[in-house]
Order: sequence, then C-alpha cells, then structure tokens
Amino acid sequence: MCFEDAPEPAPIHQRAALGPGTVVAGPAVIEEYGSTLPVHPGFTATVDAYGNLEVRRAR
Repeated sequence: MCFEDAPEPAPIHQRAALGPGTVVAGPAVIEEYGSTLPVHPGFTATVDAYGNLEVRRAR
C-alpha cells in the first residue's frame, strides 16, 4: 500500500506480533484478522498495556 504523500510502499505489520509499548510510525499498515489499520504519514500507532492501538498525530 502506498500513501499519496509517501513515495515508497508502506511497511505492513501483523497486529499479533506487536506487543505492549510498540510504536509504529506512519506511513504503515497494521493487519489482523477482519481489520486493517492504515497509519498515515505524520501519525503513530502505539500498543497500550491492554493491547489497544492508540493512533495519534506525531509530535
């Protein structure tokens, strides 16, 4: 998958392989059974202590 403002293909991460505290910086894609989360450039997705993904604008 490519994002309009990112010249190269985005890396694809498997959701099950991301442990608590993992931060995925966009552009990226997080895949799991039944769901795909695009992490756009300028955003991050962080796995919290409960396994939730928190998507925020990067600072």
